[in-house]
Amino acid sequence: MGFTTQKVLMLGSLTSIAVSNGFLFAQTTGMLKSLQRNEDGLNLTESNILWLTSTISMIFFLGSFLTTLSDNMGRRWPLMISSVAIVVQWIILYKAQNIYHFMLSRIIAGIAFGARFCLNILVTPEYTSPKTRVFFLNIITSVSPAIGTGLGHYLGNIFHWRTVALISIFPTLFGVIVPYFCVESPHWLASRGRFQECEESFRKIHGNSLKSESELQHLIKMEKCKLRQAEITNTRTSKAKLCLALKKKYFWNLILLSFFMSSYIAATGRVAFAILATNILEDMTGTPNIVLYNVLVDIFILVGTSLSCVLVRKMTIRNVLFSTGFMGNAVLVILSACLHFGAGVENLRWVNVSLLAVYFILMEAGPSPVLEALLGEIFPLEIKVYCMFLVGVMISAFVSSALIVFSILAKAIGYSGTFLLNAVIMSTSLVFIKFKLPETKGRTLQEIEAFFKTNIFDIDEALNDEKKNMLL
Repeated sequence: MGFTTQKVLMLGSLTSIAVSNGFLFAQTTGMLKSLQRNEDGLNLTESNILWLTSTISMIFFLGSFLTTLSDNMGRRWPLMISSVAIVVQWIILYKAQNIYHFMLSRIIAGIAFGARFCLNILVTPEYTSPKTRVFFLNIITSVSPAIGTGLGHYLGNIFHWRTVALISIFPTLFGVIVPYFCVESPHWLASRGRFQECEESFRKIHGNSLKSESELQHLIKMEKCKLRQAEITNTRTSKAKLCLALKKKYFWNLILLSFFMSSYIAATGRVAFAILATNILEDMTGTPNIVLYNVLVDIFILVGTSLSCVLVRKMTIRNVLFSTGFMGNAVLVILSACLHFGAGVENLRWVNVSLLAVYFILMEAGPSPVLEALLGEIFPLEIKVYCMFLVGVMISAFVSSALIVFSILAKAIGYSGTFLLNAVIMSTSLVFIKFKLPETKGRTLQEIEAFFKTNIFDIDEALNDEKKNMLL
């Protein structure tokens, strides 16, 4: 399956959206530092600044709810609408003069970011082949935001945060314009019973090789079977299918798996570190060098995400996830011990920073991108948008709580205790995921769906008379 114009257009727009998402957090880092020092004479309180820090993550779940619009509107229009909202919030932020302006921009940003984050995870697998799906998910969910974050930090060191807000509009515009010229997702078209359009769209994206034709026929065959079963069970609407899924064991297994995935993602401290990195490194080293810390953070992230692209091409998904995950947990425990027992030891300061670098490289190389990619693969097509909403609620709750609690815990039990607690949560989550997650690399979305519903990957066997009732 080669690169067609339609595939390049959609993946390019998703990449630009992800870069734009990285700008959101990078611009916030410079803005918060400026507001804390009252460089603009706005006189915001520490409480105001705390709300600005956490609002995007707290409002994230509202954006994930907007992904349900893609059930009726298709995949392209929600991407364009949420990108327009990001442009609007950048303009508001550029003009902001009081806490109400700032909060309005953060609320809009949180909703739009939540929608775009979930849509990127949801849409990317539908426009890629089984062989390259995880690689492109990795590019879009990890590498591109890292590039956006790095550029945002670099620009923040050169320009005022208001200027960076204006510059950030440009990558966002690609997400507004490009999806309009893309064909609709063939998976969504098939789920709506529009099989002729599905075939046309699929071939424009993937070409007409024997392998892609086989995947297309399995997609159509499976969705036709599900539509017939929906007629029999009177569950033609998405809400009726969701109500039916609530009675199924596979659905609750997926939600439980998503719960541990989301808790792991939050416990890595990825978002907290992206926003509070300069504060953390300043506290650990005792040296206030913001430019140096921003460079270090961006290097950590870019090295990790680049390594991840190599690993997911060379290894199975399970091997990447669990090897880097358990190694990362071990490094975090060692860092916790060094911080606790070596407090005040001058020579250990940069050892601690090095351990933190290794930890975040490992997280970005494996667990963070892999788990986000898996969230785009494991849910059934007919209720995927509603499942992504539930995932958005979980991630929003866990990440916003982690952001709020992180600073409190750091003051109460120090970074050593906070990192150790994170390691415990991550280890517990990883053990559960290890027992419940199959290997998905190279599998079509239909094969993965069939496995979670019937415990077999073979589509033809899953569609036989004995098992087809399990596909709803």
